[in-house]
Amino acid sequence: MKTLIIFAHPKLDSFNGAILEAIIDELKVLQSEIRVRDLYRIGFQPVLHEDNYSEFYQTKIPADILEEQSYLLWAEQIIFIFPTWWSGMPAILKGYIDRVFSNGFAFRMIKNGTEGLLKGKKGLIIQTTGQPEQKLKPSQLTMAMETAMDYGIFQICGIDTVSHQFLYGVTLSDHATKQRMLREIRDIIQLL
Repeated sequence: MKTLIIFAHPKLDSFNGAILEAIIDELKVLQSEIRVRDLYRIGFQPVLHEDNYSEFYQTKIPADILEEQSYLLWAEQIIFIFPTWWSGMPAILKGYIDRVFSNGFAFRMIKNGTEGLLKGKKGLIIQTTGQPEQKLKPSQLTMAMETAMDYGIFQICGIDTVSHQFLYGVTLSDHATKQRMLREIRDIIQLL
């Protein structure tokens, strides 16, 4: 299986980094081909400037975006790993989606809405939070974040969301709890 991992955390030695490492270890056991796009390490430019916006409609796609799109085309499954910041994804990841998942590449406008152009690909989202589950679920923030990513992005692009995992309260979790979370993620990878 060809697996693309989109990693969006500024610290590789964070818990998100531990998740990345655990996923790579499991994918190697499964003999998956793996490519990692660490958005901070590659210096991805997330800002969609006016000239970029216009170029997309003129089919003059910038070279950095063509490169990222080639990774998405190569992949059979896409795994996103990121922390929750202000009830959403980090700006660098939002910018990645804005620039890379473009109209004409990831989706196209049709008479009744959109048609996904990345059909046949599976998606897995691993999202950490600083807040505990009992703080986020009653306010429906978890559901809002899940809907925005799973339906507002993946479904529009034709990607089948296999799972959207929230790892709650990471900031205050002890070592044993974090190890349990990593085991759960390893188990999910085994089921892909």
